[in-house]
Amino acid sequence: MSETPTAFATAGAKNTMRMWQLVLLMAATSLGYFVVQLDVSIVNLSLPAIQHYFQIDVAMLQWIVNSYTLSFSVVLLSAGVLGDRYGSKNFLLLGYAVFCAASLACGMAPTVPTMLLARFVQGIGAAIIVPNSLAVINWALPDNKSLRLTLVSIWMAFGGAALTSGPIFGGIINSIANWRYIFFINLPICALGVFLTARHVKATPRRDARSQDWIGQLLLLCFATALLVLIINFAELSRDARLALAAAAVVSLAIFIRVEKRSQDPAIPLDIFRNVGLQKVFLIAVMVNFVYFGVVFFSSLYFRHYLKMTVLQAGLAFIPVTLPLIVSNLLSARISRTYGPERSIAIGFWLMIPGLLYLALPALRTSYGLMLPAFAVTTFGIGFISSTITAMAMNSIGPERGGMISAVVNFFRQIAGAFGVAVFGIFMTSADRETAYRHFGVALVSVALVLLLSIAVFARLERSRSATFPLAAPRRASHRRWFWH
Repeated sequence: MSETPTAFATAGAKNTMRMWQLVLLMAATSLGYFVVQLDVSIVNLSLPAIQHYFQIDVAMLQWIVNSYTLSFSVVLLSAGVLGDRYGSKNFLLLGYAVFCAASLACGMAPTVPTMLLARFVQGIGAAIIVPNSLAVINWALPDNKSLRLTLVSIWMAFGGAALTSGPIFGGIINSIANWRYIFFINLPICALGVFLTARHVKATPRRDARSQDWIGQLLLLCFATALLVLIINFAELSRDARLALAAAAVVSLAIFIRVEKRSQDPAIPLDIFRNVGLQKVFLIAVMVNFVYFGVVFFSSLYFRHYLKMTVLQAGLAFIPVTLPLIVSNLLSARISRTYGPERSIAIGFWLMIPGLLYLALPALRTSYGLMLPAFAVTTFGIGFISSTITAMAMNSIGPERGGMISAVVNFFRQIAGAFGVAVFGIFMTSADRETAYRHFGVALVSVALVLLLSIAVFARLERSRSATFPLAAPRRASHRRWFWH
């Protein structure tokens, strides 16, 4: 019989956890986030080796990345809710097991279809791990908010460490062994995570949770898949196939909207899109992940194919790209606590937008040394934004919907990353370096212009709202004005 939430909270309130117990708790939960993020960065660097082994084109490489991202994004909408219903500890163990088995299948995949299926299942495992590892931390310390926030920061730092170390591990593994070991490295990490979770994480309570909107999630998957196939495989598709995919995407989206309007527990409640604060959050989340995932995918192939780096050189080349992201993540936490998340996001945009415009310069295409400052400034800015998007969303809506909003925001972030890989991957189909980088630059400038236009539009909306309801704005809105005006 499972523990009740009240009993569990009472036990946690006694603060009987010792330091060694906290360390083991953080190891059990943070290893999950580490392995999920490691898989993102280590796989990107190994794409040329995978391409050579299977003799596939760039489009199929995009699907090897996006089959993982697709399942990850959609399953995120329900994984946390299911963890609440059946126990977050149980689902964390399940996530580790699924991710481990799928990683083994990826490493042993004899054909591309097998690899795609294994990557899809791996994304499901990742989606189960992420929300439930956080839930385990929250349940372990229900009455100690300060310590809980510290542990969440440590949890996020593990993800940042994975993003930085992934290219290094990938470069070393591909230099001395077969590319398949980039997946096999997940096995001992998952095994350790299972052992620590089973032995050192207390049972989490089961509680009533809202019902699952499986139809809505399936329709979202159909919509995203049809649109991604249309973008990635556009050149090789016939006219009829393109029209059919476009129609499938439109119909899936239309039915999804109809289903969500009628559902008592929709996967994505449509009323949240009337909230101006959440509109900003969704736009920021989409644009930032779109450009980050796209740039990383493009660069991993550009370094190898056009700059002729060895796999180890390419891995080392990503360290100055990802390290600023970790530094700004840590700085943004302090800024957000003192001034609010809006100011951290403002600083991020002041860095990210000039960085994108700088990186878009055609003269940079011949030299990694010339690209490096632009990469560093861009990712430094992105770190200030990505770590505070969820906090900004929470400020825009009541705490009773916090779990749902967190899941929706992360859905948009992951699905935007898939589309970033789809769009930026197209540029690598160019026959020469000059054309590839020119198209890359046009995309970066377009993103920067969209962000600038969005800032202007939302600033005007907030001025209009303040003029209409001059006494309705909360005191903390000064931080938002500081950003949007």
